[in-house]
Amino acid sequence: MLDDGGVSWAAVILTGGTAARLGGIDKASLEVDDGVSLLDHALGAVAGAAEVVVVGPEQPTRRAVRFTREDPAGGGPLAGLAAGVAALTSDPDHVIVLAVDMPHVTADTTARLLTAVQRDDGVDAGWLTDGDGRRQLAGAVRPSLVPSSEEAYGAPMRLLMTAGAVRDVPAVDNEADDVDTWDDLARLRKQEPPARNTPDGLEGRAPFRKIGPVNLHDWIDELCDTLDIETEVDEALILDLAKVAADNVVRPAAPVTTYLLGYAAGAAGADEDGIERLAARAQALAEGWDRPS
Repeated sequence: MLDDGGVSWAAVILTGGTAARLGGIDKASLEVDDGVSLLDHALGAVAGAAEVVVVGPEQPTRRAVRFTREDPAGGGPLAGLAAGVAALTSDPDHVIVLAVDMPHVTADTTARLLTAVQRDDGVDAGWLTDGDGRRQLAGAVRPSLVPSSEEAYGAPMRLLMTAGAVRDVPAVDNEADDVDTWDDLARLRKQEPPARNTPDGLEGRAPFRKIGPVNLHDWIDELCDTLDIETEVDEALILDLAKVAADNVVRPAAPVTTYLLGYAAGAAGADEDGIERLAARAQALAEGWDRPS
């Protein structure tokens, strides 16, 4: 294991998410510039680690890594991290954890995260924070802080993000940005947003917040017919709320939360603006769930 100032560290890259707003595509394989994939960007950010475990589907990489998955797959990012730490062959002092869809995280970001936990003041973890102070899936943690695979499966990442003595590391420029939609990818590639939500549909400009694959729209139309309802569905609003509930509460909270949003909207006879206000209240509750004072 490589020593960095007398402290050893490894890295776990998380690539196994559902990428729902990208049509379920494998984010890690998306190329963002000159044929460099999001995974290789992430590996560049942890180039100083002597050992790297990637949690997700196997694919070619520019450096040697070990691939693993949580069992069964789909247990969430915390379960993925637990599986990655369990797959390490060494016993590092710290582990860098990084989501594959954060292409603006660099080796400098990693160095700042490691510095946050290497000070001799009892800090257990350092997490990158966005402009609103929210912790992102880029951090340096003591391996002992990561729960077991059984405890982690289905549990929110916030369980780890609030564990131990934590130091926040404010993002510089756009370090905290991630790639969740085709518009995000187009901006990263400095292209116009896609006209269709497919990798090749880059001609023309898409309506604001248009998301998801075509078959999602077909499913919504068919479901509305089956349920004998007529309504416009804001997929982005629903998926965003589901993601926040899954990340901050617990994964099964996502469908329950969106169901209750629909129930509340129907009971109140809410129009589009009303639904957005209800969703904002639900999202604020989820974002603050179990947050320490």
